[in-house]
Amino acid sequence: MTQQSRSFIAALFLVVVSIFLAFSNDTSSSSSSSPFLLLFVHADRSSSHSVKQPFTIPKNYSKLLLEKSLARFHNDLRRINNLPISSLTTPCWEVSRDSTFTKSWTYADWERHQAQSALRYARHVGTWIVSTTAQNIIPTIMVVAAWTVLLFKATYRFSFNMSAAKFAMTLGFIQAPILLLLTLKTNRSLDRMLETRKAWGTLSRASRSLTGLVGTHVLEDDPESALLIARYLALVGWSLKASFRKNDDDTDMICALFQDFPQEREWLLKCPTKRPIGIVTRIRSLLSVLGRDRSHGGISIPPIIMLRMEEALQEIETTIGVCSRVFSSPVPPTYTRHTSRVLVLYMFLLPAALVGTGVSLLPAIVTSTFASYVLVGIDEIGLEIEYPFYLLPMFSMSKSIQQEVENQIKLLSCIPNMPSHLTKSLNAKNHY
Repeated sequence: MTQQSRSFIAALFLVVVSIFLAFSNDTSSSSSSSPFLLLFVHADRSSSHSVKQPFTIPKNYSKLLLEKSLARFHNDLRRINNLPISSLTTPCWEVSRDSTFTKSWTYADWERHQAQSALRYARHVGTWIVSTTAQNIIPTIMVVAAWTVLLFKATYRFSFNMSAAKFAMTLGFIQAPILLLLTLKTNRSLDRMLETRKAWGTLSRASRSLTGLVGTHVLEDDPESALLIARYLALVGWSLKASFRKNDDDTDMICALFQDFPQEREWLLKCPTKRPIGIVTRIRSLLSVLGRDRSHGGISIPPIIMLRMEEALQEIETTIGVCSRVFSSPVPPTYTRHTSRVLVLYMFLLPAALVGTGVSLLPAIVTSTFASYVLVGIDEIGLEIEYPFYLLPMFSMSKSIQQEVENQIKLLSCIPNMPSHLTKSLNAKNHY
């Protein structure tokens, strides 16, 4: 073998060794061996820097961490139940003495409500003295009775000649319009109350549905985010109640529920809009991140599930919109003023008509006070239910939403595994 051949073999051997060292990440020794190897290493480094490493959220939480997150979630909800007594956490029926619409009814309530007529009438008459509606209209009734006595005394003292026919005809013309006005106003007020109650039913259904979807598709991959959304859903009923009742404040409840989330707590307490709107906005923001691909920090929620979640959020927004509209838009005050003026005219003329008929003072007082009790009572009821937020069972509904959210999380955290035959079938389909 010539000297030239030996040199060629030695050079070839050095190149092979250099390439081997490059693949072994020993770039310092290999770069001094060959210019070709320097170019190779530089290209490899540039390609490794150009490929963006995907960022993914922590996945496959251990059972211990999941149980820890769930325990903290349930402790926060128990902390709500142990809050001091306030206007927000006091059941409505413990404040109202004679109203039963302010709570969710049970079988016992329906049985009592549908009792025999004699028992029902006796019970209603027995609670007459504590009726808030009766107490509100007693001053008006007393004024009508006093006006009747004054008119009778003045008539007999000064010998006024009052013809019964004139006032009877006047009252005959007035009675029909008064009844029509009262009927229309009361029906419109009742529609507002029923619309608000229906909106709260929609809120309950949407919160339960959204909790189930989040628990099914998010809880296993990202329990902290799923339970954060569940906290907001447990709060939305209480926050909506506090928004439309003057003395209710949900600050203590927010501090108790987000004790371990100081940033969430401060953000919600300083929210520039109404807190229910802020809750919906925050849930939508969390879902938008979770719905991304895993390479972009999400958990790849299926688009159809994201659509259903958005529909549930829209239902919650609809409930907030209905309550805001009922709160800010009463029955036209002109209608209420006109009804009040017509009632005043009727109660002013009724004693005059009774004087003209020649009845004695006692029957006149009874007649005028009874008529005023019926008409003014109907007007007062319509005025009460026109603003339905003090009559609706908002405590029961808020408590029910909180319990449904908690129950959904409990069910999904201990749900059985997939049956073995379905697992085998899915694995076979994925294999093919």
